[in-house]
Amino acid sequence: RELITALTLCARALASARVATQSSSSRFVGDDGIARLARRALSTDRRVVVFDETYTREVGTKSAPSSSSATSSATRAREYTPRYKRHGRTQSPTSTSSSRRVFADWERANTELASASSSGGRRGLSPARALSVELNREITSSVNAEEILEHVRARGHLYNMVNCATAWHRVAKMHRQGRVPRGWRAQRDGRVEELEIITRRLLTTFEVQNLSNLAWSCAVLGYRPRGDLLTLVADEMEQKVDAFYPQAVTNTLWAYTTLKHPRGVKLAEILAPALLANMPKDGGELTRSEGANDGQFSTQAVSNALWTYASLGVNPGEKLLDGLASWVANKADTFKAQELSNSAWAYAQLLHHPGDATLAALERCLLERREEYTTQALANTSIGLAYFGGSKDGGLKKTFEAVTPSWFRLSEGNSQDISNITWAIASVGAFESSLYKAAVRELFRRDLKEFVPEGLKMIYHAMLMQHDFDPDRTKVDVVYPEWVQEDARKTWLSQTTDTRVSTFQHNVEDTIKSLGLETVMEDVTADGLYSIDISVRSKNIAVECDGPSHYYSNLTTVESQKTKLRNQALVSRGWDVMVVPYYEWHDLWKSGGAKEYLRGLLQEKGAIE
Repeated sequence: RELITALTLCARALASARVATQSSSSRFVGDDGIARLARRALSTDRRVVVFDETYTREVGTKSAPSSSSATSSATRAREYTPRYKRHGRTQSPTSTSSSRRVFADWERANTELASASSSGGRRGLSPARALSVELNREITSSVNAEEILEHVRARGHLYNMVNCATAWHRVAKMHRQGRVPRGWRAQRDGRVEELEIITRRLLTTFEVQNLSNLAWSCAVLGYRPRGDLLTLVADEMEQKVDAFYPQAVTNTLWAYTTLKHPRGVKLAEILAPALLANMPKDGGELTRSEGANDGQFSTQAVSNALWTYASLGVNPGEKLLDGLASWVANKADTFKAQELSNSAWAYAQLLHHPGDATLAALERCLLERREEYTTQALANTSIGLAYFGGSKDGGLKKTFEAVTPSWFRLSEGNSQDISNITWAIASVGAFESSLYKAAVRELFRRDLKEFVPEGLKMIYHAMLMQHDFDPDRTKVDVVYPEWVQEDARKTWLSQTTDTRVSTFQHNVEDTIKSLGLETVMEDVTADGLYSIDISVRSKNIAVECDGPSHYYSNLTTVESQKTKLRNQALVSRGWDVMVVPYYEWHDLWKSGGAKEYLRGLLQEKGAIE
């Protein structure tokens, strides 16, 4: 009871100081809330100091009341004792020798700092610079996140922008390494909020590296700053675009994408030129992420750039994407498996054809380095390659036929991984491979509730492609679960009714009618499984008005793999497909030549004379 009372005094003083800094007027914190704060403090740290004008003590000791009552509680709150020096013994989780080394570093830092302050600088440094250097040494010598946050609490008022960014970066790294208390969350730690307040005060002095590290750290920690801090960071970044280097660009974009911040799209658009300007010249080298310096393009920078632009839905330009694709093709062996997977997935999402050499390199690595891939990486690589039909001469189909099911570790994948792999195999016609049969068998182990609508559509589409390939099941005796044939079918059919008629379609239909043919807008095949833009039923002609989404973004006259699969499905159902591409139609419509253009296409199909 006495202990809780003392802790309540502590929490009240500390809470009052912290709350006052968050708003123009302090807010009342009830005794019950303070007691809860006190109990939480006691459960997370043995060292709890009570700050009061006349009373200071450390839990577990019976020290007398402080005689220096004139010293304010705010001043005493700055007092800092490293964890490894508390209670006269080492408490860090490191070995004894490591603790002694850290202890020696701190002692030397304090001695040198005192000397620098009295002599006007150490080694030619000004006192302010010397202080910054020593603070950074203190931060980087900390062995876990708890020590760094204690340093923030006690000495954060001395930080400059480098110290502030270093504290953020080191806490994030410790979090990634698991060197934080179990159950710790940055969002609930008041010391992280203190660091945020310090950051706001120093933000206008931050350089590009500091800004990038701050954004990256928030993403790693899953920390969403209060107010508009990340918006202010984005404002500062936009004023320093010319100073960005590859790693800073990719770290920034990764952070804003991961945090789903609304400024991510704008940053992606304005930072694309910085990536292009730093692209390695022909004959240059890429480095592994661990060995990359600030100005170097690393394999991780390539992968992260592609992933972030694809995730944000921002096309950074054909020149940049082609340049990155050439590095993937030429240096694939230096990329990690996850980086290759991200790259393949990104090009598919952007619908940018990376070139046959890049596709072939990705297929080769998938086959030769399969043990380095996780099941998710295998799935993302497979779906990424399948969006382009693989490399020339059926490279992806041969890859699927060459691997054994055990290499893909299907049982370790989630429902979306299984959907992606099944569709990818079916899309290139590798139905007779053992991997396809294993993927379908894996569906029997899964429950319908595990799959999202998009995954159900992919699975049902794979089953339809198998049926078109072998209707009588003489070559491929593979049966799908009942829930695919029933529930997945309903999901698939929803897209045949959810259609929108464009002005492009209306113009084409009106022109065909002017040539004396009857048409049906948004027709469906006899089995009801595929929709048709415009049908001429009397001639069994399916007219498809294909806009830009049916072609690759960089090869605007080359049909995408999905468009080819649609045409194949319509042909297998007895339709003669007539494609009207947007890049030919628009100019003809404006110039008045659209009618003669359609007349020629219909004459080729034998619909009119």
